[in-house]
Amino acid sequence: MGDHMATRKARVSFMISRFKSFWKEYKQNKRGVIGIIIILFFGVIAVAAPLLTPYDPLRPTHPGFYPARQPPIAEKQCVPIWYKYLPGGQDLSENVEAVLDHEFSSNETFYKEWVWTHYPPKYNVTVRYNATGGRNNNDGTIEISYKREDVEVAPGNVSVTLFKEFEYPFNSPPKSFWMHLSCRIDNRTILTTYPIAISVRLSRGKEVFSVWNRHVRAKDVASKWEDSWAVSKGLLGMMEETIFTNAGNYTYEVKLTIFDNGEGKTDLTIRLDNVNMLLYGSAFGLLGTDVDKITPRDLLTRLVHGTRISFMIGLLAAFFSVIIGLFVGLISGYVGGLVDEVLMRFADFLLILPGLVLLIVLVTVLGRSIWNIIGVLIFMGWMGFSRQVRSMVLSLRERQFIESAKAAGGGTFYIINRHIIPNVFALVYIALATSVPGAILAEASLAWLGLGDINIPSWGMMLHDFSRAGIALKGLGETWFWVLPPGIAIALMAMAFILIGFSLDEILNPKLRKRR
Repeated sequence: MGDHMATRKARVSFMISRFKSFWKEYKQNKRGVIGIIIILFFGVIAVAAPLLTPYDPLRPTHPGFYPARQPPIAEKQCVPIWYKYLPGGQDLSENVEAVLDHEFSSNETFYKEWVWTHYPPKYNVTVRYNATGGRNNNDGTIEISYKREDVEVAPGNVSVTLFKEFEYPFNSPPKSFWMHLSCRIDNRTILTTYPIAISVRLSRGKEVFSVWNRHVRAKDVASKWEDSWAVSKGLLGMMEETIFTNAGNYTYEVKLTIFDNGEGKTDLTIRLDNVNMLLYGSAFGLLGTDVDKITPRDLLTRLVHGTRISFMIGLLAAFFSVIIGLFVGLISGYVGGLVDEVLMRFADFLLILPGLVLLIVLVTVLGRSIWNIIGVLIFMGWMGFSRQVRSMVLSLRERQFIESAKAAGGGTFYIINRHIIPNVFALVYIALATSVPGAILAEASLAWLGLGDINIPSWGMMLHDFSRAGIALKGLGETWFWVLPPGIAIALMAMAFILIGFSLDEILNPKLRKRR
């Protein structure tokens, strides 16, 4: 037992010593060091992707709870925010949120930011904060109560208006705005068909602009919530340009009109929650947004999350291709005969087929799943390496130490495992490093042709979406921030693995090592 432990420690010590010697020599290779630095850079981005960007790479929505419909994070085809520091970009606008606490999670925030009035003042109207009556899991809400116990009071309209001031700091108008509110009516004695009218208005000084109106049926929403949302994209007389003519303070107003028909006593409670208006600017994020009509996507988020996909595709495809090529090359080269002839002719058959055409056919037949793509890349990537291994094994099996192992009674798999593999393993490292770029480029090519997995935010899908958007004819001057970053990222990652492969070849290949 003691001898066995000593032998194991000696092996571990020998491996550590060999690695230190290898690393000492590798550090002297500038190309290899550059490749390692680039790979580490992309590796950090891949691991920290969820921390670097808060948005979903495929269907991003604005943070916060909106039960009717989650708003997008930005308008489509926004330019990067740093464009405003370039000549001609001073008038670009960014996103502005009128109500920061739209879920009314704090009574301090509500009473600090909101004010209200009601008319006529003779009616009994109260506005207060309710910490447990909200739309989402009983969070906070605005509670408006109206009572009329005097049946002799003439019927009329009672209005309640809530005001929230916000700053719009840009001299150019927003591209669009999005509104939302949730309403619930606790109705007891109101008998009219349309008891409540809700309108949203924006005011600038003495100018008041009505931007949204609707009537709420008490019988439809009594004791339950109704959610409403509205979108404006430069329609209705170019409303954005009319209202937001310059920077300044604006007032966001929510007005409720109660139609009291004077029939009996009136006891009405209205609750408002998730009240907000989002103003979408023309600049967003460090790389802007794409042109998706429903949920425009942050291009930086897609680029960062695409790093993970490229790593996964490249490493998995390269690893399994090399393993298959190593196995086939070892068996073919050492066993020889009919086995060698069958394996190599099959490899030759696959090699002479047009690679990209075969990839397109296989992915089309199997489906555009990312795992199908990886499987096809593995199937198409082992032949060249298997031939390299075979040629080296053919040379090794004729050497004296192999003949000695056979004479000592060593079996085929024992000789391959203990004598052949250690002598060809240097090729494995080199093949792994040089096979990754091909897999990454192949996936990008398939995605560019429309055969990528639409549920995966890869760099290739970014390029595909750019080509499908039909804006390439405008020139790179307007959309370079969409197409160039993924192209540069693909080129950098491919170059990094190629540099590492060349460096390993120079270190592990005796002939090249002598030339240095």
